[in-house]
Amino acid sequence: MCDLFGLSCNKEDRATSSLPIFSEYGGSNPHGWGIGWFEKNKAMVHRAPRRADLDEHFFETIDKASSKNLISHVRWATHGEKCECNCHPFKRHQNGRDWLFAHNGWVDGAENHPLAEGDTDSESIFNEIIDNLIEYQNSDKIKGKYPAIKNAIKKIFQQYHGTINLNMFLSDGNMMYVFNHYSSKPIYMLRRSKIYGNAILISTRKLTNESWEKIPSDRLLAINNGEIEVISDKLI
Repeated sequence: MCDLFGLSCNKEDRATSSLPIFSEYGGSNPHGWGIGWFEKNKAMVHRAPRRADLDEHFFETIDKASSKNLISHVRWATHGEKCECNCHPFKRHQNGRDWLFAHNGWVDGAENHPLAEGDTDSESIFNEIIDNLIEYQNSDKIKGKYPAIKNAIKKIFQQYHGTINLNMFLSDGNMMYVFNHYSSKPIYMLRRSKIYGNAILISTRKLTNESWEKIPSDRLLAINNGEIEVISDKLI
């Protein structure tokens, strides 16, 4: 059921050790892979509807993907066709910046957003989050991306009443936002000290024998330059 990997650090770096390990889960998620990162404010995304561990392009992309924030995904297709446009991460430009989003799980009833290129619930949810962020920041509420994203997540649970399994990584190139709501699929975090400073790895898999921490469910984490900046109270 899909897997997620993310990296946040305080200097541009590559995940040349972690991503090859992560690719091994392509065997159980054979329907596609994606790696997204940022060059200045522009999101770069390489994707393919193939097994990551058997695709040379995945390993070529690892060497190119250098960034303070990086998101990768291997896909098991529960919703949508097995094609490149349904592979994660997805990107969208808003207010001078690109956003990246990857999702693990499913949200019953989420589909057919007018800006979606594919036909997954994941891409529709991503566009709804950005739509709600825009609406929130244009309202008379206290402005800020973090409260806007919290509000958007709450709206998802208010709007949809079927199964909602929502593991998500979201980044605008500056911050990494992480949310876990999927009881059988926790998200783990590993703090590392690099020569240049701090880094945090996040994944639905413990990729090494190091001390990975399970992040608390139903709380929004904002990770900035390899440090946890804020963690919310329970949102649902």
